[in-house]
Order: sequence, then C-alpha cells, then structure tokens
Amino acid sequence: MTIVFSVASPAIIVMTVDSAVTLDFPNRREYSTGRKAYLYPEVGCVATWGARNGNQIGRFLEQHKINSGNYSVDELKSLVYRYLTDDYRPHESNIDDVGYHIAGFDRDGRARLFHVFYGFDRPTRPGQQRREYQTYDHSPNPDSATLLYNGRNDLAEIMVLSLLDLIRMNAPTRFDLTTTNGLVRLGDFIARFAAELTPEVAPPFMIHLISPHNQARKIRNNSLCPLDGAEIQKSLKELGIDGETSG
Repeated sequence: MTIVFSVASPAIIVMTVDSAVTLDFPNRREYSTGRKAYLYPEVGCVATWGARNGNQIGRFLEQHKINSGNYSVDELKSLVYRYLTDDYRPHESNIDDVGYHIAGFDRDGRARLFHVFYGFDRPTRPGQQRREYQTYDHSPNPDSATLLYNGRNDLAEIMVLSLLDLIRMNAPTRFDLTTTNGLVRLGDFIARFAAELTPEVAPPFMIHLISPHNQARKIRNNSLCPLDGAEIQKSLKELGIDGETSG
C-alpha cells in the first residue's frame, strides 16, 4: 500500500508520495522501499498507488522519452490510461486496486489533475460490484484548489476533513491553505501522519512541485520530522513562486 497526496491549484501543483513497498509471503509480511513517482519537467508528473505486482509504469514511461516537444499533460494522461488498459491489464490477473495521479499545467497554463485507475470508486458507488477502469478529471477551477488522495486515503481523509472543519469554524490552524507554502507543508504532513500509524506508509517522502510555467522541483524528506521551512522556500523561489502567494 502507499499514499499519494496531490494538490492542484492555479498557483502550484504539489504531489507527495511515500516509498513503502509491502511484500507478502505465505507466512509473513515484509517492507521495502521503491519509487512511486515520475517527474517530467515541462510536461507533468505521474504517481502510482495500490498494487505493485506487474506494475511497470516507470519502465513504460521511460520508453516513450517524454518531453514538452511530444507530450502535454493531457497526452500524458492518455498514455497512462493506455498503459493501464492495453499493457498492464490488471483485470486479467485479478490484481487489487491500482491507479495513477497525473498532474501538470497544460499548454494554456491551466492546472490539470487526473486520476486513472482500475478498481472501486472511493466511496464505492451504489450498485458497483466489480472493479472498473476509470479516468476522472479533478482539475481545479481558476479560483480554487483540489485535494486528491489515494492508497491509504482513509488516513489522509481523517486529517483533511479535520483541517477543513477547523477552517470552516474559523478556528486557528497550523496550515494556511491559501498559500503555496501551506499546500506544500500539508502534503508533507499527511504523508508523515500516515507513516506514524502504519508501516504501509514510510519515508523517504518525495514532494514534487510544479509551477504554472511547468518548471519542476523535487524535495526529499528522509524522516518523520517536518520539512525544513528554508528548504521549502528555496524550492519555491527557484520556481519563481512566492511562498505566500495564494494557492
């Protein structure tokens, strides 16, 4: 299992993934680490959650030599869907739920966030009795931010809903979701919170930042301690983003 936590807004896209890999044997379970996100500057980022047996999305993407000359984020989404349905075909092997977040800014500068997956909707739709292939568009409106989380989404939702409740009550919080800095810190926090509760989520945590000009930076957090604020500010500055800019 894993956690993938994506935030898309007109000012920044933040995609956070952990590195835990669960290995099940007949009489025991072990944990290792592995790569779960693939960043393509000037195009977008792909992050995977769920089943890993047979999931070769990274190798598939590398074969296509993705760059801004031949792909946009929308075309990247279509490529991932093609891999899932034509190459991977998890339904043939009775594989558990598996999916991908695909995000970036399109050629018109609009934030785009897609969810391509095989499995059950979460929460499960009334009457849905089997896994299905789906593509959902979670791209934000020009004046809003979208939060999308999968894998151990049950743990992420606890914190997201609690934080939103506090914001609605005008109660003091430690996260200002109106700023890009706050959105980056939230992704880091959600991953660390889940890792404190279960070994199915673990560091290092990889936080991928994408600017409206589709420039990208990656921050690595090797521990359960919060990201250093200076490191966040340095990455945002390199992207030409003010940390206090509205997210």
